[in-house]
Amino acid sequence: MTAKIKIALVGLGRMGRNHFRVLGETPGFQLVAVVDSHVATGGTGDVPLLRNVADLAGVDFDAAVVATPTGSHHKVAHQLIAMGKHLLVEKPIASTFVEGRELLAAAHDRGTKLVVGHVERFNPVVRKLREVMREGWLGTAIHFSFTRVGGYPETVLSGNNVLLDLAVHDIDVLRSLVGPVKLEHSMCHVSFREGVFDTAEILLAAGSGASATVHVNWVTPTKIRTVRVTGTRGVCFVDYILQTCELFGGSLLKASEPTNKDFENLQELYRTTDRIQFGVRKEEPLRAQATQFHRFLTDGDVGELCTGSDALAAVLLAERAVQVDQGRQRPTTAPSSQALPGPHDEWV
Repeated sequence: MTAKIKIALVGLGRMGRNHFRVLGETPGFQLVAVVDSHVATGGTGDVPLLRNVADLAGVDFDAAVVATPTGSHHKVAHQLIAMGKHLLVEKPIASTFVEGRELLAAAHDRGTKLVVGHVERFNPVVRKLREVMREGWLGTAIHFSFTRVGGYPETVLSGNNVLLDLAVHDIDVLRSLVGPVKLEHSMCHVSFREGVFDTAEILLAAGSGASATVHVNWVTPTKIRTVRVTGTRGVCFVDYILQTCELFGGSLLKASEPTNKDFENLQELYRTTDRIQFGVRKEEPLRAQATQFHRFLTDGDVGELCTGSDALAAVLLAERAVQVDQGRQRPTTAPSSQALPGPHDEWV
């Protein structure tokens, strides 16, 4: 029987508690320590609770999951890399592109493995969407529309914003579907806390010619995690949470046109248009990611884990979105005019 990999968890906040549960349930891992300075004694059951990363120096372990706030990823991961430990760092890899690149360089120099927890890669519905696109059901993908909203964080620490917290997920999913992308435009908003972007809309372009919009916010009271893909043969609706993938097309199976184009017939055509509900085998993405991380540590199989350039790309594009927005000049109020708009008017 193969010996279990001894793993430590740093951070026991919202995501950390999920990692705590999943690591304890994943065959092949033995959770030997948890580090968190804010958790009360006894909050980790039989697993020893430590207050500082430095306290791990006296613990025998092989790898660690870093689930601390984004602004601390750089410092905490550096400490663990210096100990020679393999890491899974919660997304994003760091608060900035420069910090992320420094972490990757440090891991390379120390000979440790470092992957980043872009967990949507392991969502079975993303895998299904990739399959639907590959098999040609959508035709040529024209546009992707991502929505990831809901739930203002209990605490927002320095070095975080809604783009680093939410948008990086969909940027990474988009790149996994279409390859490299570039930022075309962005707009960010501050609704509550001064200086902290809590809403953003970004426009991306793919080398294939497809475009994508990513809308994220911490403001909407209901959690929504969806993507709509428009193709030349139909439109695919994906729900990350419900793990559903449905394709709508006017004539996926057989061409259909209304004989009488009055309103009732158009409604009937809409009701009877081809809809294909693709089967998705439900699975918790975080659990699938943990299993793949174990595989990576034991036999080098990286699978769908997020590594190096992909981890940096998500942060870089989020950074650029903020920079583009900050470079815009926007008046507090738009000018009002009763005159007819002219071809050279900026505000119309």
